[in-house]
Amino acid sequence: MKKFLIVFIVSILASCNSFVENVSEFDPTRPTDADLALVVTGMEVEYMSTMEGELARNTGMWSGYFTGADRQYIPYYNYTTTALDYDSPWGNIYAFVLKQSRIVQSKATALNNRLTLGVGQFIEAHVMGTAAALWGDIPYSQAIDQAHFPNPVYDPQQQVIDNLITLLDQSIGNLTSNVGNLNGDYISGGGAPGVILPGNASLWAKAAYSLKARYLLYKKDYAGALAAAAQGIDATASNLLAPHGTANDQNRNIFYDFHERQRAGYLNAQGAYLAQLLDGNVAGNRNHAKTDETARFKFYYTGSSPNYDINVSSKGLFGSASSFPLMTAYETLLIIAECETRLNGVTAGVTALNNHRALLRAAFATGTYDDFDPTDFAAGGIENGDQIADADALLREILEEKYTSMCGQIEVFSEIRRTGNAVGVPINSGTQLPQRFLYPQAEINSNTSVPKPIPGIFEKTTLFQ
Repeated sequence: MKKFLIVFIVSILASCNSFVENVSEFDPTRPTDADLALVVTGMEVEYMSTMEGELARNTGMWSGYFTGADRQYIPYYNYTTTALDYDSPWGNIYAFVLKQSRIVQSKATALNNRLTLGVGQFIEAHVMGTAAALWGDIPYSQAIDQAHFPNPVYDPQQQVIDNLITLLDQSIGNLTSNVGNLNGDYISGGGAPGVILPGNASLWAKAAYSLKARYLLYKKDYAGALAAAAQGIDATASNLLAPHGTANDQNRNIFYDFHERQRAGYLNAQGAYLAQLLDGNVAGNRNHAKTDETARFKFYYTGSSPNYDINVSSKGLFGSASSFPLMTAYETLLIIAECETRLNGVTAGVTALNNHRALLRAAFATGTYDDFDPTDFAAGGIENGDQIADADALLREILEEKYTSMCGQIEVFSEIRRTGNAVGVPINSGTQLPQRFLYPQAEINSNTSVPKPIPGIFEKTTLFQ
């Protein structure tokens, strides 16, 4: 009987082999490749979600913009965090953005599409520079090449930034080449909130110059940062924005979706430092005869002290269809103002700051942003009641204005560390502000190159000593 069963099974297997012989295993529902335009759109969507999502919420809680109000957001707000908290954002950066940007660059190179190549290079530079700023030393030169580098080395933070400045130079060269096209380009280059405009290589080039200026500022290369920023984004119509809409699970503003649908109650702005700075009814706010922040306060927040919340209305920064800023003229002009002050003195710095305030007058028509003059920063002036050096008073205002103008953006956490918390963001818990993110648990478990000992969140990174 046993012998019969064996013969029977063998005969059945032989029949199966015969049945499937010469039958293709190709599955048309599982594509193995995609057109460049589709990959570009996927890359840009992942880029947007990385810059606007979890990382922006987390850094915003540590930067005085938001307050953790429920469940895991309460300990995170108070700097109680573990390596597991960073698995998802780290994975998004490497697996979704960096990997896709490299695919885009490879495809664009094969097609001699230099414009799209430049966009891929810019997005790589922006996301990996953000990662280096947040974590310090990171895998970069050997990243996402599992076959050759199963344990990619951690490149020094400053070396990563230097390499990304070089990459941005290449990006700018490609974006100004007029070779190729931007088919598949999804991100808005300025314009009305939520409007997806046709690709515009010149706007991407401006964004690349602005990002280069940011990284040169990290290095304290003020002359280099000034030269790059001078060719960067110079008008709000040229801002690089993530467009949004009102369709659930499709295109809503990520802050809105988190606040209203995904995790209602987790995040608000109870007692938030920026809200108090803007609120004219709170002692020590930044309003005075030349500055009325009422309109900007209402754009960012709702409520009154201390019961603030983020503004998710259709007229607010975090509304469902509100575009989210990725690189803006505000940051660029304020880089110019800082560098002019440091290199050329108060008069040059005030002129540059007034260029920025002109943008504020246009954006917040019911507010007041009168031009400053150098006497406002002299001892006893409107911006120097504590009678510090004129240039120091001006730099303080420039940095506070930058903090105010970049509400919700990841970069402000780097600004706080770069400047030694010159804007005075309060400590949420304990005696010191966090200085970095923790390396994720998945990386600790799988990459033998992870730094040892593993730095804690209060250990400063190389660039932000």
